[in-house]
Amino acid sequence: MSDKAICKWSKSAYQTKFELLLSFVEDPKFICTKCGRAANKKKVLCKPRSMKDHL
Repeated sequence: MSDKAICKWSKSAYQTKFELLLSFVEDPKFICTKCGRAANKKKVLCKPRSMKDHL
């Protein structure tokens, strides 16, 4: 697993780690308030915020 938030991944990392990315974005629970990416784990985003509180 990558220690780097998906927000900080390079364009090539999105291609080479595609399966890992899919596991992070399946059934998202958090959204990054900096870039708008969504994920199911808080630790993979740089500025995560729970979507549950706002739905």
